[in-house]
Amino acid sequence: MRAHKVFLLTVMLALACNQDKPKTQTPSLAPTVEKIPDDLVYNSFFDDKNAASKIVLATDAGPSDAGVVASSGSTAKLLDGGADPKTPLVYTFSTKPRTVTATIKMAAINAPANTPEQPPFKFTFTATPKPKFGLAGSTTMDIKIVKLDIVMPANAPPQASAGKEELEKALVGVAGHYDATSHGDIDNLDFETEHSAKGVTEIVGVMQQALELLVVPLPNEPVGIGAKWTKTESKRLADQGTTMSTTVNISLVARDERTATLKVDASNSGTMAVNDPRAPKGTLVQRSTTASYTVVIRFDGVSQKVDGEAKSDVVQKVPGQADQSVGSVKVTQNLESK
Repeated sequence: MRAHKVFLLTVMLALACNQDKPKTQTPSLAPTVEKIPDDLVYNSFFDDKNAASKIVLATDAGPSDAGVVASSGSTAKLLDGGADPKTPLVYTFSTKPRTVTATIKMAAINAPANTPEQPPFKFTFTATPKPKFGLAGSTTMDIKIVKLDIVMPANAPPQASAGKEELEKALVGVAGHYDATSHGDIDNLDFETEHSAKGVTEIVGVMQQALELLVVPLPNEPVGIGAKWTKTESKRLADQGTTMSTTVNISLVARDERTATLKVDASNSGTMAVNDPRAPKGTLVQRSTTASYTVVIRFDGVSQKVDGEAKSDVVQKVPGQADQSVGSVKVTQNLESK
């Protein structure tokens, strides 16, 4: 929702449990065009060989202006106050832990016939708010994965099924946290794990999308039904050598004393350099995402329900060559918390 720093296509292609990574499908090129290696590493963050014991997701890119401003108010800009009566939308986080279940499905769009079906991920995790010292209304949200189910298709190859249990066990107990303000700005999202099972880094990255929708940006001003506000952000991701630009548009559909139903539409884009020495000099990968969700937020904690999907497109840019579409991925997300 905020910058989808997890590059969805890379995740989808990398996640085949313990089977070898599928090779990138590159369009046929003229003989004079320099071919890009099939096993090109777009981003060392997703290279299993470089997976560190501490996984710091891309949203933790160091201090940002958003984090500073958020302590005194929202970073969202109100576009339309909506109908009367108008009342403030503010998080007042309780310390009650919530159990969250999230189902995330990924599917390649216009993929070759031999592209393997991607199994849905079913996460169960706890989300526990803790007041943040020195910042009134802010909280540190502690996250802990208690269960992961990977629903393998009936035609899954034996090596994929064999790795399923290893991954499920490796993810249980993985913990993380992020900071959230009373107006829904989040920062410092990170996870720590001692596991080295192949795919752990990628799956934790997939889970990030559920976490980003647990708290939604809210405006400073009182609003009524039909109100609209927006938030824009550009953040430099040092580990990926790129800047992600994100725009989130939100409208108020309904509300009561404890919850509000919001329509959330988001888009982001970023271009990163390919750091594989075999790639032609100056090779870039451009990634863009559009997303739309219906979110029922709780004022005293994490979102009660989330339904929606995101579409991510990846384009490869090589100097002197036509842009090459690497592919597109649709990610459907359903989340409920109790």
